[in-house]
Amino acid sequence: MGIAIDTFTQYAGKAYEGQINDLSMADVTTSVASVVIPFARAVMSAAVDKQSALPAAGAGFFLGISVRKPVGVSGSYLTGQSSDSGNTVGAYRVGEEVSQVETGRIWVKTLGGATKGAQVYAVPLTGELTNAATAGNHLLPGTVFKTTAAAGELALVQVKSDVTTTITT
Repeated sequence: MGIAIDTFTQYAGKAYEGQINDLSMADVTTSVASVVIPFARAVMSAAVDKQSALPAAGAGFFLGISVRKPVGVSGSYLTGQSSDSGNTVGAYRVGEEVSQVETGRIWVKTLGGATKGAQVYAVPLTGELTNAATAGNHLLPGTVFKTTAAAGELALVQVKSDVTTTITT
């Protein structure tokens, strides 16, 4: 006889990094990765048209936050480990089409915690997101945290990258 499970939140978390919260609000665009781009990271334009990269040396336009893809080649996309082919799981490979939320809500893991309504900053070189306005971090105008979270926990972010923003490092 089957056993009914009535505790639906017993095993599932609230979301995954890079998971879109509400598709009715999402404007998802694509670009081609010029570097490995992990899920739920700030994505900016690269030197070549239609390519994207993480915030790094030089200048580029903020394109959005990379979206988690549910399936992919070479291993589990949940572990963050390298697969046997050398591709980092939990990320888009070089030359792969990257989906990024340009406008909408997406779940991210915040480095320094998050306060609802606080501005979002991108960390140079990694694209990780934080609420810390420390030297070197890049403000993402129009992008705010919609939930409160402790450091290393998931937070919901409202993205509005349709604001023309040049990120210089």
